[in-house]
Formats: sequence, C-alpha cells, structure tokens
Amino acid sequence: MTFSQVTKDILVYPGVGGYNFTASGNIIKGQGVTYAGDNSVKVPNNTTSRLLGIANATVDHGDVICIYGPGNIVYCKLSGSQSAGTKVGLISEGYLSNLALYAPSEQAIVVEGVNSTGNGAILIL
Repeated sequence: MTFSQVTKDILVYPGVGGYNFTASGNIIKGQGVTYAGDNSVKVPNNTTSRLLGIANATVDHGDVICIYGPGNIVYCKLSGSQSAGTKVGLISEGYLSNLALYAPSEQAIVVEGVNSTGNGAILIL
C-alpha cells in the first residue's frame, strides 16, 4: 500500500487541541504517528507501536509538525474495512486497523467507518 495524503481538514471535533513535535522522517498529512523520542514523532514500520496522534500536515524530516492526539476526533487512513465502533491501532505506513480484540496498541475507536481502505474518522483515546 502507498499512503496518500488526506486532502481535507484532519480535525472533525476538537478535544484537547494539537501538539507540536519534530518529525523524525518524512510524514504525510493524515498518517498516524508514534513517539520517536526527544520531542519527536515518526511513522512506524510495525504493528506494535502506540498511536500518539494523527499528522495535520505533510512535512520533511526535522520539520515541526502539529499532531492531533487523545480526545480529538480526526480523519485518517483506515486499512481494510472498518466499522464504526471498532477499536483500531497503528500499523505500518501510518494506517490504522483493527489488530486484535483489546490489543494494548489499539488506541482509537472508529466513528466514521470505511468499506475498503480509505478516509475514515476516529476518536483517539
């Protein structure tokens, strides 16, 4: 899968606002990110990373990026078919997908699902 940028506004419903971090690697608007250390975030290459938030812009390595984290409802890319109410977690390339029931890495709930890989909305826990 190749990640394509989410073109509309990311924020659906503001919770606690956005947070600024430094990008560790290139990040595309709408990708899920995880903590990379030293006030930085990255896109994971595995399915065991904890979701920190969703990128609000496309940036290059070393740039400052705003991410929307816990308490916010945001648009992102969901992998596969995801129904509203499903718990999802961060997988490779910054997609979110249901991994396993009550997996510790599942950090969001789908509020607007998709029938196949595409834009959906999640509440970040």
